[in-house]
Amino acid sequence: MTKEQEKLVTANMGYAITLARQYNSDILSTDDLISEGAIGLVKAAEKYDASRGKPFVTFAAPYIRRAIEAAINKLQNDVDVRSTDESIPVGSRNNYTLLNVLEDPDAPRADATIEQASLSEDLLRGLGILNEREQQVVKRYFGVDAERQTMAEIAEVMGLKRERVRQVRDQALRKLRKEAKKE
Repeated sequence: MTKEQEKLVTANMGYAITLARQYNSDILSTDDLISEGAIGLVKAAEKYDASRGKPFVTFAAPYIRRAIEAAINKLQNDVDVRSTDESIPVGSRNNYTLLNVLEDPDAPRADATIEQASLSEDLLRGLGILNEREQQVVKRYFGVDAERQTMAEIAEVMGLKRERVRQVRDQALRKLRKEAKKE
């Protein structure tokens, strides 16, 4: 690449970035799209002839767009669609499938229910030393016998300020820790 071509690429990189940001791809990141646009910009600089009187930006735009679109299309065509119940590796005769490795982030962990139940039981035993307000705050905050709530939600339900809920929670936890040290 000549110095003149390098100057064209450097001076017009912002334009390639602007064009790349017009594309939305699930396969390529914005940085990848910008890189592909830069490749198109380099190709345009190599083929550009200033004597024809056409502005470089006008000449380069199709090269930049083609490079970005080609990368997106190539990767979309390379995506290999497989059934989730097909054996892994493909063609093997084992019972290991894609479903075995897919994880549902919304599903509770296998031990989460048991752990939550155990914590709830321990907490319920200790709640006897707390006053009514502290019990309500702790139960709601930790989701004991109810859906877990934020301090803001608890404050709204109980008619308190969020800061007051935090203070009550902290006071209750200090009482519970002090009681636990005695045992």
